[in-house]
Amino acid sequence: ARGSPRQGGGKWGVERREESLARPASIMTLTKSNEVTLTGHTKAIQDIGWSCDGKRLATASGDTSARVWTVDGHRETSSIELKDHTQSVEGVSWHPKQADALATVSTDKNIRIWDIRTKKSVHVTTPEEIINVCYSPSGNHIAISDKNETVRLLDCRKNKIIATYALPASFWVNELVWTQTGEALLLANGRQSSLEKGLVDVVKVDTTAGELTPVHSVVSAAANCMCITMAPSNQYFATGSYDGISCLWDTANLTCIRPCCTSLEEPIGSLAFSHNGTYIAGLCDIEPRNTTARKLIDVSEVATGETAAKVECKMIPRKLAWHPSQYILAYGCEKGEKHFEDEVSRYDTSSSRKNTVAPVCVVMFQHRG
Repeated sequence: ARGSPRQGGGKWGVERREESLARPASIMTLTKSNEVTLTGHTKAIQDIGWSCDGKRLATASGDTSARVWTVDGHRETSSIELKDHTQSVEGVSWHPKQADALATVSTDKNIRIWDIRTKKSVHVTTPEEIINVCYSPSGNHIAISDKNETVRLLDCRKNKIIATYALPASFWVNELVWTQTGEALLLANGRQSSLEKGLVDVVKVDTTAGELTPVHSVVSAAANCMCITMAPSNQYFATGSYDGISCLWDTANLTCIRPCCTSLEEPIGSLAFSHNGTYIAGLCDIEPRNTTARKLIDVSEVATGETAAKVECKMIPRKLAWHPSQYILAYGCEKGEKHFEDEVSRYDTSSSRKNTVAPVCVVMFQHRG
């Protein structure tokens, strides 16, 4: 482990919120009641997220654009296209308290903060191509990571980078997420070596001093850790790895509680908790040329690990996100092709994904007793 665990509040200092994982007496099963398909992107959806009021859905795409969809009455009513980026848009993140503020990042090395009402943005240019973005719980800061495996902290009030943390050369950052208290970042990491192991790094965030400090690291899987998500309660987080295993973790003690989304068999590409932490949804990162893999989203009960619903997808799902107050799940796709050129690496987007229509799907669920 890099660094030393902090004292108090669990293994590294997180205040634990007591929450039972016992199965509720009236637990219900989810059934799909409706599904809406939104079209507009021409290349794979790289990221997806709901605004804090649940009225808008943002998507990032390899077609160099981001889109904001208004989903009302279970139907698309309008959408806008954000096109200030010049290369693939890799991530979107909404302000947690302002429904009109959206951050996007791109391999053009820019982070843009948009006012959706005017479709105008301010930007900060960084030294490297950016692939991950996440607003802090307060909305005052944004964390990003790039292809040089460097995590940077942007102060939104000053519109400048105030802290930087560079991982060792043999590591890469696949995804990052804030703890709900805003005191730390959790990084889903892999290793670029024969000693492949998935890791979760805990990075303490000091916004006053402008510092990002690694304080703990834990091996999360035998294969690279591909994705990570934090429960609304802050008590749990979940990880997905390249070997097809996803796990639920205790945040305070960094201990694995149990597997989740167990019907998934391919490398895990995306995980997300529902608004109340009752369910967790997951999907696989399927190679487009893999014509036999099942295009499936698994929705499992957090309390038991049992599968509550399965969504069979017509096209390859890439990223998913739950609505902030309802059992509505959105996911972005990439249309599969029979023949694809070999992918050189996870960083080469020039030939691995074809110019096809990439839909966004919105699934409404109902409880069934």
